[in-house]
Amino acid sequence: MDNEKLEIEKKVNEGINLFENDKYEESIKIFEKLKENSKTSIIGIFFLGIIEIKRKNLKAAKKFFFDFLKINKNHEDANLNLGLVYLEEKEFEESLIYFKKVLTINKKNLNALYHSGLTYFYLRKLEDSIKYLNLSTEINKNFVPSYVTLGHIYLRLKEFNKALENYKKVLELDPKRIRTKFNISWCYFALSNLELAFENYEFRKEKIIPEGRYKEVLNKFKSTEWNGHDLNNKKILIICEQGYGDNINFFRYLFWLHEKFNVKIIFYAHKKLAHLFHNTPFQIISDLNDVNHIDYHQHLLSLPRICYKESKKFEKNINYININQIKDSYWKKKLSSFKKPVIAINWQGDHRYTYDDMRSIPLSYFNDTLNNENFEFISLQKNFGSEQIKKNNFENLLIDFSKEIDSGENAFEDTISILKNVECVITSDTAIAHLAGTLNVKTFLLLAFNPEWRWYIELNHKCFYPNMNIIQQSKFNDWKGVFHELNKRLEKKDF
Repeated sequence: MDNEKLEIEKKVNEGINLFENDKYEESIKIFEKLKENSKTSIIGIFFLGIIEIKRKNLKAAKKFFFDFLKINKNHEDANLNLGLVYLEEKEFEESLIYFKKVLTINKKNLNALYHSGLTYFYLRKLEDSIKYLNLSTEINKNFVPSYVTLGHIYLRLKEFNKALENYKKVLELDPKRIRTKFNISWCYFALSNLELAFENYEFRKEKIIPEGRYKEVLNKFKSTEWNGHDLNNKKILIICEQGYGDNINFFRYLFWLHEKFNVKIIFYAHKKLAHLFHNTPFQIISDLNDVNHIDYHQHLLSLPRICYKESKKFEKNINYININQIKDSYWKKKLSSFKKPVIAINWQGDHRYTYDDMRSIPLSYFNDTLNNENFEFISLQKNFGSEQIKKNNFENLLIDFSKEIDSGENAFEDTISILKNVECVITSDTAIAHLAGTLNVKTFLLLAFNPEWRWYIELNHKCFYPNMNIIQQSKFNDWKGVFHELNKRLEKKDF
């Protein structure tokens, strides 16, 4: 009997080793064979479910775990894995059923406690999330994921000191988790501790292996990172980074360098954005082959830190954007045919972004706004998000230009001309906000309760866009209040 147990254990370990090394087919053969044996069937079923989770075949994984629970309904790990599958499928209520089942079997199951907290976080039931995450840290005081999620919760609730406490605990336990410094900087921007905010925002350069454009620059040039050196009669390369909105906003700092020094400034830009900057006194490139030598380099979003350290101020808006005159004439004519003043709206940013839930707004909230008969409404939404027009039956209230605009190689070429020829813009926190702001177009920016770090600079220092009206949630997840205020402003035509 002992020999039989040893042989089974050997087979199980062999199968585990195979799927951990991504040799799924070979592993499946071993566990299928164990499944066929009445004595080892339950082992085979369990590990076949695990393999399908690893292969992202969630439907098959669920079937194996359902079969397993028919044999042993109180198995801790089978219930846990079924909960994890439902969590992966974003079936949050279903996942909680199985996590709670695990906790009735073992109230100290760390994974069930943590994933219950995580699930409640996704459901925006933050008090419940905090409860389970705190329970998980009582089981394991060094469990980093719980502190990360607690930090995210307190960040959303604008309890910045509590968020900092948890994020600092993360770095204490795992110093390599440098992206946590982004969240720390966000907290410090909100608290107006700009020195620590800028210091932590430099996390972007702490990656062990430089990536992307930065890596290309380091590989090609023997240049020095600029941190305030005298640039007179020198050549500096500024590297674009982050999203389109940040590049549009913080490009203004190149003008600061230009005024301060007699320096050749080269901007290494996103290819699709390069056309925006052509009417400026800088060399705009999207390929390093266009440059043979530089003395210094710096990331675009490090310039505000260096400027603020020296002058204790932020640079004001500069409308530098290059206009395509043919596009401008076309949209001016098209929009002038409308009988009412035209308002352009945009509601959805990149849905893949970690904090998209704190930026984008479901289009359904615009219902009362779109029914305002004093205006015509047009959509600036492209790609993901535009499907919400049909979903909400807004086809007769909101004109969808998504198939007509910005289909060429240059980003925003049509959008720029539309913005110049509308009454005002209503937008969530997307690049459109920065584009409209830079163009000095009248803009309503709708912000979440705790907006991203950059908007704390604007809220506290009023330095970004003079023609921008910010309407911000007064409590977590309260878009209704934001639209109540917006609609009042529109009725009064208070732009």
